[in-house]
Amino acid sequence: MTTTQLTMPGTDPAACRRVDLGLPRWLHPAVRERVAARIRRNPHWRFGFSRGERAVLRRRAPMPVSVWAERHRVLAHSTIPGRWHNTVTPYSTGIMDASFHEAVRTVIVCKCPQSGITEAVHNCIGYAIDRAPGPVMYVYPDEITARENARDRILPMIAGSPRLATYLTGSADDRSSLRINLRHMPIHLAWSGSASRLGNKPVRHLVLDELDKYQQARNEAPAEALAEKRTITWRHKARIWKISTPTVEEGPIWQAMTREAQAVFDYHVRCPHCAMEQLMAFERIRWPEDVRDPEEVKSRQLAEYVCEHCGCAWNDGDRDRAVRLGCWRERSTHLELMAHLDAHRPGAIGFHLPAWLSYFVSLSKVAAAFLQWVTTKDQEKLKDFCQNVKAEPWRAHREERQEDRILALCDDRPRGTVPGPLPEAPGVPRVAALVAGIDTQGGDEVRGYFRYVIRAFGWGEEEESWLVQCGTVPTLPALADLLWRSVYRDAAGNEHTVRLALQDAMGHRTREVYAFCAANKGRIFPTQGKRSQSAPLAYAPQEYFPGTQRRIPGGLRLLKVDTTFFKNDLSARLAIAPEDPGAFHLHHGTPPEYAREMTAEYYDEKQQAWICPKGRDNHFWDCEVLALAAAHALGVRNWKRPEPERHTPARPAMQAAPRREIFGSRPGWMGGTR
Repeated sequence: MTTTQLTMPGTDPAACRRVDLGLPRWLHPAVRERVAARIRRNPHWRFGFSRGERAVLRRRAPMPVSVWAERHRVLAHSTIPGRWHNTVTPYSTGIMDASFHEAVRTVIVCKCPQSGITEAVHNCIGYAIDRAPGPVMYVYPDEITARENARDRILPMIAGSPRLATYLTGSADDRSSLRINLRHMPIHLAWSGSASRLGNKPVRHLVLDELDKYQQARNEAPAEALAEKRTITWRHKARIWKISTPTVEEGPIWQAMTREAQAVFDYHVRCPHCAMEQLMAFERIRWPEDVRDPEEVKSRQLAEYVCEHCGCAWNDGDRDRAVRLGCWRERSTHLELMAHLDAHRPGAIGFHLPAWLSYFVSLSKVAAAFLQWVTTKDQEKLKDFCQNVKAEPWRAHREERQEDRILALCDDRPRGTVPGPLPEAPGVPRVAALVAGIDTQGGDEVRGYFRYVIRAFGWGEEEESWLVQCGTVPTLPALADLLWRSVYRDAAGNEHTVRLALQDAMGHRTREVYAFCAANKGRIFPTQGKRSQSAPLAYAPQEYFPGTQRRIPGGLRLLKVDTTFFKNDLSARLAIAPEDPGAFHLHHGTPPEYAREMTAEYYDEKQQAWICPKGRDNHFWDCEVLALAAAHALGVRNWKRPEPERHTPARPAMQAAPRREIFGSRPGWMGGTR
């Protein structure tokens, strides 16, 4: 720009001629004179910014990424083409907006496939092109994937948006599959295994896509580390997105979630019926129990989700409405996403996204993925379910209890026989009481059954116990005959009966179990398992049958059982040698099914809870837990062993003493003798 000096309005024109106009000396004299004459005739200097200058200097109002995406993003290669709508994937709104929070530098998303998160990250890059320009790098697992994404996703995203299309140069050379040159910034495409593509490029925005599928270059650092070093020069202005489906616990995405992320967020939905907020869990997805074919469940859309507060069953439409009403909450503080970011300002944040939240994945598809494992028992199906549906890494479940070690606890007693008295005290029974634990299975009287164990407990604090009988009965009358109309004998012929039974009442047959327990009060209690509570056992009065206005005759007491407490106790007892005090004995010929189910559960240190892997049966394990709870309810550990009767020599028969007259015959006593 020239340094031309001008007069202001109202100055002397003659003085204007004396002003140094500052015209460059290299101009032709005639041109210089013509320009000078025009300036002298109009001393007012009028100027304006060009369109480009106005675009650069304009101060635009702040706008969240989610709002920008709905205004400017257009989807081409999508199942729902057209403008972007946040209502399709509501959970992506929080991820996009949090990506450009002033405190956040790294965004980690552990996701399932078909969740829309990849497109949400493309929205973030589109926002950066328009409002936070700087070099971008996408890193993919291999070269073919990188080229395909450049051609099929990134370039269509830019060209399809009227806003972003203005940044294209128009040159075909600037639209290659490995580098896209815009008017003001480049976009690089790289892949793992190629150190040259990952190096020597300063990057402000870095996208690490499908991180767990990366290949490591020989004699080089991991691709993730090489790519992250490209953002060093941009310091606090850099942004990194790490998105992937998990593979194993040692995989990069799960390590980033558990070690790198300073805050991890879960998406909480809100029931469209009762408006109560909750975290969705796979265990609350239901389908008809008599349907085991995964294709039938998927084709007929038989699965539904049960609200944990009101019990209403959601179809896919209800699920989608619940997700639209939801929000992200931090796991430890339970604060909403933006509230937590403003209060704690974490630099690295993580998001966990299972498949049952996705609009593109039906509840029946989730159930079918699980049933594929149940019907085939193929570990690969279970691995697929964990990684691609639950969005959790595959864990090779280590069984701390082996079946052979369980069966090693068998003694020589036949099934149904109670241990007899000790040789040193033949008159004292070894058993204090018989108890039973019942696990209720099935949805009705036709398809249901009852798994049970009957266990004998010894006297005192040691609580040595013996399995008397275990098995399955089809009906409640058969269960009553087994528990109270059957007599169990020991080797000495002493008879024993079941003193107390506890029965699982939660599930589809709660009303039936309540009625059975109400008819046998004092001998059996319905139970509800609790992961933790203030006391091992707690009683809760029940006046009505669940889900009805029908009163329970005389009322009923539900026994709430701290399952973690008794499972810890059971696990410890199984480790006691048969010869040691407090041993846990089995009868001769205990079925292998019993031993298999006793090894199903394992203790998860991170969750501080006992976990049963999906597809494994643990019914006898649950029965033995209830048997321990029954012995605890009776207080058997406080019962003292009776003292044996002492045999003393019989005393000789005593002769009758002569009768002693209390009132003697004395003269004068009432006028005579007595």
